[in-house]
Amino acid sequence: MREILLACFSVLASLGSVLLFCFIGWYIVWKLILCRFKFIKELFCGAAESPVVTDLKKGRNKLKKIRLD
Repeated sequence: MREILLACFSVLASLGSVLLFCFIGWYIVWKLILCRFKFIKELFCGAAESPVVTDLKKGRNKLKKIRLD
């Protein structure tokens, strides 16, 4: 009986550690690389920016270009 419990515990501990390392790896890759891509953000973080926000950003860029000229 004790051997069966130890076997079950070792299997569960192995699966848990593999899942933990996968989640830690995903978090690190997300923070370092994937968060910079707009497409990935839209997939995992929700909807894209509203058209109003996009228009405001474009307007600011035009103002910056005008001021630089």
